[in-house]
Amino acid sequence: MPPPYQEAPSRPLSAPGPVQLRDSAPPARPDRVRDDVAAEVLEAVNRQRDQAGCRPLRLRSSLNRAAQRHSADMARSQRLTHTGSDGSSPATRMRDAGYHPGYIAENIAAGPGTSGSAVRTWIDSPEHRDILLTCRYIDAGVGCAQGRGGPWWTLDLATGY
Repeated sequence: MPPPYQEAPSRPLSAPGPVQLRDSAPPARPDRVRDDVAAEVLEAVNRQRDQAGCRPLRLRSSLNRAAQRHSADMARSQRLTHTGSDGSSPATRMRDAGYHPGYIAENIAAGPGTSGSAVRTWIDSPEHRDILLTCRYIDAGVGCAQGRGGPWWTLDLATGY
């Protein structure tokens, strides 16, 4: 797995608490993440953020669009990468979706079959966990696309201006 993308510096963090999730099937439509899948991912991430003293993330439809487009792009190209097939960066995709990013980060994964297992993958990785628990992020978007080697997951985190 490539290293997580992050533009804002993270800080040392304590070990995460237990992850308690309901497992659900990945979304069926390739162009839009299901609302329940996005909510489950965000709920699990926000439990971890609460334990770290961070305020909860808020889902933003513009970030959901950016994350979903990137997940679909990774599924089509069969590449786990923070760079889009068109050369786009996470910040570019967020702007193109209508969000005005200040600080940003992106976690991606391929293979976890449920929202719960995707979040577990990120929580179990120190670099990805540090991104999830960076308190400066306040907005989030979730993407999930089916494809060989997937599902392909994207979690965009940001603070806009």
